[in-house]
Amino acid sequence: MDIEPASTRTVTLVVANDARLLGSIGPFGVATPWWQDTEPISRCFPHLAVLRLLDVSAPPGATYGGTVRYLAEQVGPSPDALPLDLGPVPEGVVLDESPMRMPWARPGGPSLDLEWVASVVPVTGTPVQHRTWNLSAIWSVPTAVGEVWLKCLPPFLSHEAQVLRVLSDRAVPRLLGHDGHRLLLQSLPGRDGYDATIGERKQLIDTLIAIQLTTVSRTSELLASGVPDRRWPALLAAAGAVVDARAPEDPELRALVEDADSRVRAIVECGMDDVLVHTDAHSGNARIVEGAGPIWFDWGDSAVGHPILDVAVLERPGTPFRDELIAYWLDAWKHACPDADPHRAWRLIRPFAALLGAVVYQRFLDGIERSERVYHEGDVTAFLARAVELASIPA
Repeated sequence: MDIEPASTRTVTLVVANDARLLGSIGPFGVATPWWQDTEPISRCFPHLAVLRLLDVSAPPGATYGGTVRYLAEQVGPSPDALPLDLGPVPEGVVLDESPMRMPWARPGGPSLDLEWVASVVPVTGTPVQHRTWNLSAIWSVPTAVGEVWLKCLPPFLSHEAQVLRVLSDRAVPRLLGHDGHRLLLQSLPGRDGYDATIGERKQLIDTLIAIQLTTVSRTSELLASGVPDRRWPALLAAAGAVVDARAPEDPELRALVEDADSRVRAIVECGMDDVLVHTDAHSGNARIVEGAGPIWFDWGDSAVGHPILDVAVLERPGTPFRDELIAYWLDAWKHACPDADPHRAWRLIRPFAALLGAVVYQRFLDGIERSERVYHEGDVTAFLARAVELASIPA
């Protein structure tokens, strides 16, 4: 997301110790609205880790703000670190189990993750939990070799470690260790790209294209290592499955998927090779480093597919400099591939890029527990509707 609304959350922490509920903290306000943002909680209560979202009360369709309750537990060795004035356990809160629960959302999960970090590099200070939700848990950890970042990922995003290995000589995070769902990353310099200038955003595009050009000859290697296949046959098959599940009676969606051959042939005629596609290449997934090139991170959504699929990120609501950056991105690919026609490819690909969005979010929903689906529930139908809208525009 590129636009942060002027909103806060009201938070209640329900504190547990393994299988026993101990009490609650709050409600109290935090300055940031995003439900998955646990940094303000961690800085107030450094010996607690948020395990998972329990429930929210917010406007329909919202994924930020409102009243939020989390399950939390103690991390670290000190038994007296918990507040002495825990309130009662809120009525109706019970501990349950879900076979789809992520390892970091289970009792003891954060402690095990941090113990692993300490087995890789000596920890010298108190870790800070920055984020936890169904797609990741992220911590910064002071160590003897400087600050490092622990990133925990679900199985459907676990190929990020292999992607970082393949791109290890490129402008991506440095992988220091990897164990199952855990990645240990070198701290990134610079600042987040959310507020990047138009010049910096153009530099981000140039850097991403330079990275992607190095993967043209490595797509087989990437696919063999578990990177999802989003080339046309696989993407359209996945999109067809989503349409079958979510909108089986929609004739326009069925026609878009079932009659895709002529559109695909026209895209192929535009003459561009498949590459590693980031699929979430908004500026907030990059770091701006003054005096050096930017760094692209969050490769968990990446896939092998057509490079112009990434351009669709600029069509998200609120994206600044949209039209100028789309033109720049397509011109940059034309410069990189003089014999190709990326501008025509873009006109043809737009509805397929929306279908890819539906596929990505359905994959999230299929891989997470029910209480976490509130983050993504409306996204699949929104992308399907967008695909129909774009398919009606002459290419």
